[in-house]
Amino acid sequence: MLTNKFQNATRTQLVEAMASSMIRHGEGCTAADIKLDGFSQAQIDAHGDAARELAMAKAETVTRARIPSRRAA
Repeated sequence: MLTNKFQNATRTQLVEAMASSMIRHGEGCTAADIKLDGFSQAQIDAHGDAARELAMAKAETVTRARIPSRRAA
């Protein structure tokens, strides 16, 4: 049986961990996917929206490798 490893986490830690889980699972991530990482349904209900917003913000700010233009061609 899965145990809730985020039982003593602060709200900020929980939201960041859930956002990381969402990013790791990628587009189409479901509540079942997040539960596999140890989150309870109550935590998903309470913090899922904030975690989704954070995951979207992190996904938009990913820095890609920079290559000099003459090497990129």
